[in-house]
Amino acid sequence: MRWVVFFVAFSFGFSLTLEEAKLLALKNNLEVIKSEADLKKLEQRIREVRGSLFPTLRFSGRFTKWDPNYISAFVPENKYFLNLNLSQPLFDRTLWAALKVAKKSRELQTLLLKEVKVNVLAEVERAFWTVLLKREILKEKRESMNYWENYFKVVEEKFRSGIVPRFEFLRARAELRQARADLIRAEGEYRTALNSLKILLGITEDVEPEGRFEKVSFKVKDLEKFIERSPHLQVLKKTLQLREEEVEVEKAEYFPKVSFFANYNFENIIDFEEGRLVEATRHGYNLGLKLDFLIFDGFKRSARINQSKLEVLKAKEELSFAKRKLRSDLESLLLQLRSAEEEVKARRDTLSASEESLRFATERYKEGVGTQVELLEARRSYETAKLSYLHAVYNYNLVVVEIKRLLGLYSLAE
Repeated sequence: MRWVVFFVAFSFGFSLTLEEAKLLALKNNLEVIKSEADLKKLEQRIREVRGSLFPTLRFSGRFTKWDPNYISAFVPENKYFLNLNLSQPLFDRTLWAALKVAKKSRELQTLLLKEVKVNVLAEVERAFWTVLLKREILKEKRESMNYWENYFKVVEEKFRSGIVPRFEFLRARAELRQARADLIRAEGEYRTALNSLKILLGITEDVEPEGRFEKVSFKVKDLEKFIERSPHLQVLKKTLQLREEEVEVEKAEYFPKVSFFANYNFENIIDFEEGRLVEATRHGYNLGLKLDFLIFDGFKRSARINQSKLEVLKAKEELSFAKRKLRSDLESLLLQLRSAEEEVKARRDTLSASEESLRFATERYKEGVGTQVELLEARRSYETAKLSYLHAVYNYNLVVVEIKRLLGLYSLAE
């Protein structure tokens, strides 16, 4: 289904919904690509460590040409030696401990990839809401531009007819020029926000985000359960487990290592045959067991173990601190969310009042009983109220995005 989404996204005017943008980011974002490559690298690391548990077969050969004036009669002038060696670890605790560490590293990288994806999705959602906000502001500035153009035409006509004084004409022209400057600025800000979104998505094509700019619906139940499932906390918990396994790797050095070996050799030698020296070949095998046990190394092993234990302690403290900080951050964000929700309601009421005030001031001015100052103030109040409402909705949505990021409330299905 993924390719269908991309086809739709790029086949009809390069429009993108928020969900399509998220899919693109998971596919093209640089941080996601790098994290996925790290995961594949750890898969190969596990193969490498696991390979140490299997037998090793090695062939080697050596050829030496001697100066006849330098060697004795018992060394061939052209000496060669061939060896086929088989070795198999029978008991090596460090290998099994290293394999556990490699598997834990893979699990950790999987969680890191999840955290990276959650952060990328949150960043894309923030950028998407920013684009929609700038688009709404641009739309408002265009409406404002049309309003002041029409208003200027009316004032200009009245000025030419001698109905209004010159200062009203100059004020109307100033308002029109300011509206034009605001429109140009809004167009630039919209384009900048759109380019930032395109960088996150890893695309160069022009796109047009789809969707309504509105306050999202958001509720969280059983907050404690979601806290424990936080991507960042999961990473820290797995990091602690990995550090504990690394301690076991160092402890494994206290155990002996036992391995089996077998060799098959083929070489030429100088031998006696019928009372004279002749060149001959010898070949055969040898096999046996090898025991390797480190008795004393100047306390280096214990020092490495203590270093690993300190890393465990650091991981525990980091996890404990992260839990406290996450709860504190969530408490602050939930308070911000309540405040932002009330702010949206207040700004909506203010906008409704400003709309009514502008309508009333416009009618009064058309009837000749209102003043230009009254109309200008009403229009400014309306535009300010509209922009304040848009920013209130935007701030509310950004708080929701941050809560979702901390709790990992994103679908990572591709």
